[in-house]
Amino acid sequence: MSDRARPLTAAEITHLPVACQTCVFWELPNSPRGPQPQRAAEATEAKHLWYRSVELDWGAPGIVLREGDTTLGFATFMPAGQAHRTRRLGATPSDDALVLATLWVAPDARGAGVATTLLHRVLRRAHDAGLRAVEATGARDAAAPCMLPEAFLVASGFVVHHHHPRFPLLRLDLRQTVRWQDAMEHALEGVRAALSRRERRTAPSTP
Repeated sequence: MSDRARPLTAAEITHLPVACQTCVFWELPNSPRGPQPQRAAEATEAKHLWYRSVELDWGAPGIVLREGDTTLGFATFMPAGQAHRTRRLGATPSDDALVLATLWVAPDARGAGVATTLLHRVLRRAHDAGLRAVEATGARDAAAPCMLPEAFLVASGFVVHHHHPRFPLLRLDLRQTVRWQDAMEHALEGVRAALSRRERRTAPSTP
């Protein structure tokens, strides 16, 4: 399964769900949430340009997990300096943190460990970049589009770093996850077996 995880570059955007291809909520701080079918071409181009810019300055801002031609899930993230949306939501991310924006799992792959695998990949990316933590904005309304549910982040080990009535900023310190590499290898093995059973459990469903 590990060889099916690849950097989410501008060239890989076409493998994302259609709704996510025209959503630039995290890329453009003034953009509305969700897909923009009325201006799809403009939104898609803006997304490609943002990805290319981050790639050139910092590296691919995401990871996509695929099985053949099927996208099982993806995560998007960025350095703190690029997290303009996070600031607009009321918190300034820490300079020593990688900012996790999105973690999406395909309906047929939920309950198979894909979310865990992606999260561990994000942790490894933060570690490789010399950062000390991963931070993410959580939504207390679990149905908020384009937002990660706070409950999911807390269940994954994040703690509230900046309080907000609707959109707290949560943090997962890498020093608290010293065994994450071993856990990731175990998770990767589990994904293949679980996918074959197609178990269905709750996982983040909003892009």
